[in-house]
Amino acid sequence: MEGVLDFPGYSVMGVIGRGGMATVYRARQDMLHREVALKVLIPALAADPANAQRFLQEARMLASLSHPHVVPVYDVGVTPSGKHYFSMQLLENGDFFQRLQRGVGEAELVRVLSAVADALAYAHARGYVHRDVTPANILFDSDDKPYLTDFGIARAMALTSRITASGLSVGTSHYMSPEQARGSEVDPRSDIYSLGVLCYEALTGKPPFEGEDGFAVAYSHVHDPVPPLPEPLAKWQPLIDRCMAKDPAERFQECGQFIEALRGIAFAPRAPVAKPPRPITSTEIPAVDHVVSFPDPDDAADPAKMTPALSPGAVASQALVPSDEEQDASDAQPAWLGPAAGVLGLLLVLGLFAWKPWERQAAAPLATDAAAGAVPAGAMDSGVENVTLNAVEAERVSASDDDVGLDASAMHGVQDPVETLLQQARQDLAARRYTSPPGRNALERYLLVQRFEPGNTDARAGIERVAGAYLLLADEHAGDDDPSMWLGYLQRAEELGKQHQVPGVEAGAVERRKTRVAELVEQAEAAVQGWERERAVLLYERALSMEPGEAALESALARARNIGRSGFAFHDGSGARRGPEMVVVGKLAFSRTPVTRAQFQRYWAAAGEQRFGASLPSCRDRESLFRSRSHTFLSPGFSQADNHPVVCVSAAMADDYARWLSQGSGKVYRVPASAELLAAGVGFADDCTANVRDAAYRAQFGGRDALACNDGHAATSPVSAFRAGRGGLRDLGGNVREWSADCVGGACRERIVVGASWHSPRGDGGAQSFPADTGFNTIGFRVVRQIE
Repeated sequence: MEGVLDFPGYSVMGVIGRGGMATVYRARQDMLHREVALKVLIPALAADPANAQRFLQEARMLASLSHPHVVPVYDVGVTPSGKHYFSMQLLENGDFFQRLQRGVGEAELVRVLSAVADALAYAHARGYVHRDVTPANILFDSDDKPYLTDFGIARAMALTSRITASGLSVGTSHYMSPEQARGSEVDPRSDIYSLGVLCYEALTGKPPFEGEDGFAVAYSHVHDPVPPLPEPLAKWQPLIDRCMAKDPAERFQECGQFIEALRGIAFAPRAPVAKPPRPITSTEIPAVDHVVSFPDPDDAADPAKMTPALSPGAVASQALVPSDEEQDASDAQPAWLGPAAGVLGLLLVLGLFAWKPWERQAAAPLATDAAAGAVPAGAMDSGVENVTLNAVEAERVSASDDDVGLDASAMHGVQDPVETLLQQARQDLAARRYTSPPGRNALERYLLVQRFEPGNTDARAGIERVAGAYLLLADEHAGDDDPSMWLGYLQRAEELGKQHQVPGVEAGAVERRKTRVAELVEQAEAAVQGWERERAVLLYERALSMEPGEAALESALARARNIGRSGFAFHDGSGARRGPEMVVVGKLAFSRTPVTRAQFQRYWAAAGEQRFGASLPSCRDRESLFRSRSHTFLSPGFSQADNHPVVCVSAAMADDYARWLSQGSGKVYRVPASAELLAAGVGFADDCTANVRDAAYRAQFGGRDALACNDGHAATSPVSAFRAGRGGLRDLGGNVREWSADCVGGACRERIVVGASWHSPRGDGGAQSFPADTGFNTIGFRVVRQIE
């Protein structure tokens, strides 16, 4: 996920999709309590002002286009951390590409393309050319209303300069016009060419030009003639040819002309065939239940609901022009359907009233008599919408059937509506229509059964299968490089599990997500250790997309973004050889604090004791020649905890500790030079903001030159007990003096020591020389690491 999720006024819920320029998130607009799509420019692109300009251009363009079929923009902004975003309507009913895969009917094609063309006409009138009209950029809302979206490469026709970006495709090769493929200037007629490509693909199941790569496809758009349509679709050829003319002057000059031609071809008038209405005989009354599968009489005038879908690639055997037999059946239908509608509706209600759950007869097979109005076998899969018992009808029947008192046996053979719904739901499950399309999916049918017959075990089991199906879909995509599909299915499974009380599914989704997050964090930490900034950022972003708003992940992501930069903190090595926490300051990494007793003891147990043995250096108490010299780093003359700085170590012991860290990490560690320590801020704090000689020291040891303030520590204090200095380093102004690598005199008998200690009097914090082979319970050390 691009950066920390800090979009003011929004709560990010997950990733919807990723593109070459932006990531789209599902989010909740907090003040309005509505879910939106939040489009965020990829941070790597936001660094280029041209990309930011192009992204904001899309937002402003969409915000200026108030049209029923252009996705509305709600908000545009830039976060305090520099992320560019805009929010828009959330469209969750899929895109036109998915529908083309399933096949669309003639009326559906006209409905969608007319809406898109109308949106384009509106944009063209305001000086914009879309330049990327593709099936994936036509989305549908919950009411099945189409919207044109993704104006990411749209351009105002009046502009003299083009906003481009390296690596970003300007248009999609299968749908771009010849002039667009050549990189020439484009106008609205380029979008009309793309509409022709869309129409061709909807009719045939494939785009007109295909090739091994985008260049080959673009070449065909420029040079090859439009492929002829199959003979049953010949009436569409003039429309396609005109839309896809190589010369823009030969195309429709505006979208309104395209819409008029589109509707004229699709709904050309036919000579009516007069046929007498077919009476409904009494022998058909027992099959009254099949009214459940009749097309709605009101739909007779709506071609979108009366036209079967076309399967891609199957139009050669299923022409849009009906055969003579189909024409007869079609023309006969309105003759009897209108007069009989009231009778059939009454029979339906009576049939439902007569049915009682405890007296239900075995379900009869669905009728296939076209003349009687039943849906032919296989119609469920062909795209024909069935009229099913809705929730209102179910409640009415449930409330009224006890008052009717009809004997179910008198209506022997009536199709049981519950069994019909269950059968349809099973078909939906087999076809993976789990929760969509609206009104024709397994979940809605099972829920309808539950409302009609509470406690139906088949419906309950079906709901559990639907929820579990999304877990299985998630598992199918568990290994994807891009986890957005996996996460979307997982979130849907969790939502359904929670909403419909399927705890196993909800828990399974949560467990899968947490397991994946843990894996990503482990991989990200390995990347951090290897100083792989880009990989670490990507992995933490993915983890955050699965656990939005998780504070620990946000902190880790911010840290990953800072790898190698000033303030970045890290550890080298692992286990017993795990080094101290290091902080990048300029071109070096300093240990954040002086080396502690615990850290030094790990080295001593692993290597130090073997090297130095019993010959520990003498350790002077408070830098005096006359006080006890029997102290060691294990017993410095006062009480210490593991988190206190180690003291009573010689310069040689400090050097050997640094060598040991280098061997374990493969990095170059050393004791810093005195100039490096002074530049980092090591000195003397005269205001008790570090551990120096103060009232607590004087109370235990006496002496003069003590500060009147009290820092609470007579001897050493835990490291990091006081405020941080430059770059987050600690204990710069006191606690212990620090060995440097600088020698004084021949054979390096003395070494420079920098800073102040718990024993240092006022102003004693500069560089001084001390015997290199001697330990002092006022002197410790820190290490530095070279940055590659």
